[in-house]
Amino acid sequence: MLNVGTIGSSQITERFIEAIQLSNAFKLKGVYSRNMDNGKDLAEIYHADYYTTQLNNLLFDPEIDVVYIASPNALHFDQAIRAIKAGKHCIIEKPMFTTVEEWHKAHDLAAEMGVYIFEAAKHIHNRNYKRLKQLIKNKLSEIEQPFLTANLNLGKYSSQYVQYLDAVAHEHEVPNVFNPELGTGNLMDLGVYPIYVAVDLFGLPDHATYKPVKGANGIDLTGLIYLDYTDFQINIFVSMISYSVLPSEFYFDDETVVAYDISKISRVDLVDCHGNAATVVSYTPENQLYDEVVTFSEILNSKETLDGQLYYETYKQLSLQVAQVIAMLKKSDQ
Repeated sequence: MLNVGTIGSSQITERFIEAIQLSNAFKLKGVYSRNMDNGKDLAEIYHADYYTTQLNNLLFDPEIDVVYIASPNALHFDQAIRAIKAGKHCIIEKPMFTTVEEWHKAHDLAAEMGVYIFEAAKHIHNRNYKRLKQLIKNKLSEIEQPFLTANLNLGKYSSQYVQYLDAVAHEHEVPNVFNPELGTGNLMDLGVYPIYVAVDLFGLPDHATYKPVKGANGIDLTGLIYLDYTDFQINIFVSMISYSVLPSEFYFDDETVVAYDISKISRVDLVDCHGNAATVVSYTPENQLYDEVVTFSEILNSKETLDGQLYYETYKQLSLQVAQVIAMLKKSDQ
């Protein structure tokens, strides 16, 4: 069993801890938080061996094998570099880093140190997503039903949006998720989900364009993403200030593959042009991060084998391609 130390004390950290405890593949060893009360609460609730407000206490604990990083996006790179130098594997919440340059520097160092680093994109490890991917792959091979286009939708109203509006109006400090200095915003925090799906299914686009709507402090709040391929286009609506009930759709001539909630793939249907529908898969896990955690543990436990190394390289290259597309989208907005 691998020992884990966590960085961050948000809800996603709690879901991760619950997932590793469900998996029985990891043990929660230490908890780091800049806020002592938050760290203490996490450690007590989830029975960690200790909590600390000093990051080095976690990084230089010889019993910790893996560091989970769920701090604000702009802090990921520095914390990951420190963890890698300490010889720790890293699981880093999406987006892993804010630039392609950071991605390369961290992965080069990880290779030098002989450790693995993972981007925690939970949805691509989901069993429903794997079934969706196989279905799309099969249909792409069918000449009589050519792929036409896809519309991907993700609108999740942020619980901190009202707080953000109040902060802007009264010139107060805005919540982290609405602070562009922390590498956050609509594209980075939500857009990464549908981008992961599009790139994993169809590869790198020829061109990528982002048309955002921005707030008073320059943060992107909502927007449209266009991924142009040689024979088709992927259209993506993503918004952190809207609640959308629209599913995502992939169009194959007279049939449509429908995926519900692209950030976790809760269900996949196949619908024909007459409205006849069949559910392909609808699996609801106890914890949305469980499949991701199991995947990472399998890779780490088989890192000395060829299969384990190939498995890791597959996710590594996908992570790089997503980072490259995000860079293209940012550039298109300049």
